[in-house]
Amino acid sequence: MRIPPDLKQVLLSVASISVFAILLILGKTFLIWIYIGLTFAVIFGYSIYRTSKTIPVFKENGKEAAQIKKDYKDKVLFRQTAKDTQPFMADYEMERLQLSKKMLILMMVPFAVLIVLYIALPTVLRLVFHIFLSRLQITELYVASALASVGASLLVRRRLGLSAASLSSGTQIVYAPRAYHITPKGVIFDPPMRVPNVEVSVLKFPARVKRVERERKFIELESLADDVPAQIKLVRLYTKDVDRLLSVLKSHAEVELEEQLATS
Repeated sequence: MRIPPDLKQVLLSVASISVFAILLILGKTFLIWIYIGLTFAVIFGYSIYRTSKTIPVFKENGKEAAQIKKDYKDKVLFRQTAKDTQPFMADYEMERLQLSKKMLILMMVPFAVLIVLYIALPTVLRLVFHIFLSRLQITELYVASALASVGASLLVRRRLGLSAASLSSGTQIVYAPRAYHITPKGVIFDPPMRVPNVEVSVLKFPARVKRVERERKFIELESLADDVPAQIKLVRLYTKDVDRLLSVLKSHAEVELEEQLATS
């Protein structure tokens, strides 16, 4: 059974809080520092592991794009240059800016809750009211403030419409190539999407049309291939001629939102 991302985050947070609380009760400073070091080491190691697993997929994607460009250079079904999409990219940049603001809020609110409850409150009690907390009381306060911080993170994320799955995979915003062309095999990005040390150049067919926005001048396309990198599982294609792009895609992609297409 697969654990939902939100529940997984809560369970990991509660487990981490519990271990740290036990160490606070024991009062062994060196154990606390060892635990903090191990925590950062695990997080860093996991990040490296995930990157090492995805780089071969990215490199294979680049090879496939090069082969498609070679085999289908005379079979371009639709093409948009950077000049063609430039009038509509302000829409995309505004969405990126809004996401940056949401990410800042998501980072600051839980941190502020933790600072106020765990650091500011004991300081005020000590300096203003001359109340000194015992080790057990400090531990209880830490548990309460940490749980409050986790709860605040979940509430803020839901309020802002951010999913735990997209945050963990780095897919908070759909990738939108500034230039692209479509062949019978897939969508080729010009220039390719750059991630550390590699380039991602193609979204392969089969695919599914997920969203059509005629006013904002784009179509979102989701790849149905199993080996596609998560960062381009879903891409946004800007164009002034949405209907023409849609007609091209209908020959190579499923259209999921027939009712929307009829009314949008």
